Parts: sequence; C-alpha cells; structure tokens
Amino acid sequence: MQLRGLVAAVVLSTAVLVAAHGDTDPLNSELQWGTYRPNLYFGTRPRLPNSLLSGLMWFGLDDQRNWQKIRHSCELGDNLSEYGYSRHNGRDFGEQTMRDNDQGVEIKSTFIKVPGQLGGSWAVRFTGRTLNEGTQGVSLVYYLGLEGNGTLSTSVKDDVAMVRGRAPDLGKFRIRIHPAVSEDFRNIGGIHSGRISGVGLKVPKTDVWKAKDAFQDVLLESAQTRVRAMANHAQGSGIHGSLLFGLNNAGLRKKGTHLFSVQMVVHGEFAFDVIYECADKTSRIDSEAIDAIASNRRKEFDTRFESSFNLREKGFSDAQIEMARNALSSLIGGIGYFHGSGLVPASAQYSPDLVTFGF
Repeated sequence: MQLRGLVAAVVLSTAVLVAAHGDTDPLNSELQWGTYRPNLYFGTRPRLPNSLLSGLMWFGLDDQRNWQKIRHSCELGDNLSEYGYSRHNGRDFGEQTMRDNDQGVEIKSTFIKVPGQLGGSWAVRFTGRTLNEGTQGVSLVYYLGLEGNGTLSTSVKDDVAMVRGRAPDLGKFRIRIHPAVSEDFRNIGGIHSGRISGVGLKVPKTDVWKAKDAFQDVLLESAQTRVRAMANHAQGSGIHGSLLFGLNNAGLRKKGTHLFSVQMVVHGEFAFDVIYECADKTSRIDSEAIDAIASNRRKEFDTRFESSFNLREKGFSDAQIEMARNALSSLIGGIGYFHGSGLVPASAQYSPDLVTFGF
C-alpha cells in the first residue's frame, strides 16, 4: 500500500514539475523543441505541424535478417529489457537507457536544450556499448526529415555529417552528427570503429514519419546489389555485415531530398552527438559542454524531485525513490505532439523466406 500511494502521489503531482512555469502556449519558444515523439525509443520534433522530425534506429550486423528487425518505434515484440526515461524535466533535459539483448547493444541517450530564438538549440549524446565480444557490431542510424515547406542539404566529410536547412517556422538551422568530443570519450575505440556515412531519400513529405520503411527499402536494394557485385570475391565465406548494410552517401546532393539517414557502425564502447543549432548565435552548443550541461540539469532535477515529494524524508528506500523518479520521468517523457488525422501505416512485411542474399 505504501508503494501504491507513492506511485499515485507521483502521477497526481506531475503538474508540480511540468506546469509550475505556467505558460503552455504552443508558440512558447522555450517549449517548442522536445522529445515529442513518445512512440519512438528516441525522437525529437518541434510543437509545429509539418516540420522537422528526427529519430534513432539501430540493428545488429551478425544476422543478415536483422535489417528486418530494425528498432525504431516502441514495440512489445522487440523484447528490450530496459527503456524509458530515468530523468526528464519536460523542458530541457532527459536521459534514458535502452538495453537490447537480442540486437546486442545498450544505448544511453542524454537530451539537453539551450534557449534561443525560434525554439533555441538542442543536442543529444548517445553513449553505450555492444554487448557481445567478437561480433560484427551494430548499425546506429539517426535520421532527419522535413515534412513541410523548406529545404535540407547534407554533406558527410571526415566523420562529420552536416545538415543545413531552412523552414518557415524554424528559420535557418544546421545539424551536426559526429563522434562525441569529451575527455571521457577520447580513448573509446568504438567511436571510430566505422566511418559515418549517409543516404538521402526522396519520399512524399506526408511519408517522412515512415522513415524506417523507406530506410529498409534502401538497405534491401543496396544489399542485393552488393551481393551480386561481391559474389565472385566472397567465395562462399560470407560478407561482413557492415559491408552488406553500410550506406554509401548516395543521394546526399540530390535536389529536393528531404529525408536523410546517417549511419555509424560501432563495436565496443561508443559515443556520438547530434547537435541542432538555430540561427540564434547566442544559443550555440559546443560538443565539449554537453556533459557539463547535462550534469547540472541532472542535479537540478534530483534536488527539485526531492523537494517536491520529500520521499527520503518520508523514509522511502533508494530503490523506491528510483522507481518513483523513473515513473514520473517516463510519464513526462511520454508527452507528445500530434496533429492532423490519425494514420495507420500499411508497411511492407518482409518474409525471411522470400528475401535472401545468396548465402
């Protein structure tokens, strides 16, 4: 009964942390950007219709069938042993751990925001490790897509993917995707275990939200082409997963492309950043500052959580406090922004019996 009352207190008191600042106007610049795609393991969007979407996908490279099991939206059948926010303040900070034993990877996301004009800037640092030694690694993919009017252009050079764009409600912006720059990560081998590569896709703007389906189509076509090209050289020994399912920077410079996927193949420990910066020069984000900003926000969250609920003072254990904090954070992190009519994707279903690569 004590735990049940604790959970009820956390749920009923959510407004203490979320609404204390009062202004909930959708044009409030401070709240414009956020993790407002709660159906995904991780994704961002602004509270604007027909705007810029982004999200994380991943799949293991050991099994050639894993491309059909790409992780993207939260699915019960994915069998993740852990996901959901452990801290989220609903405004400018959120962190979670996603542990996927089937695909052999553990990923931690740390999201921060810096205030500024047109919604300000934000960054997310992904850190983690592959769970199995002697494997071919894991493909991590971060995508960006523009649903409405505007332009996007992408280049990949020296392990840095740079996306520049413009949209009516966001103005000019740029996005950098690259290995993390921090004293804590300088000696992590997994950062440079695979070069960053990308692909640009032209899809109907109404279908940007189905980025996973479009990406799977590209993977299938690319893998089949590579198998035919390398069959004579493989001599039946098989092709490494990173060669079979690696991107080749196709379509990055094609005009009218508004969906880009950036891939990093990792093995062992890894860390990489996605940094979105608006045109406001006062809200720029330095990769080396992400850890310090996140650390301060983490301390602020813990202090405010305890002062709001006084759980330690009431005699709850550390495990109970952690459970309550996770419950509140997942509740707040589950806030989303949706608009328009409800859509159900008629996604292609790939049968392992029908899709083969000749091995």
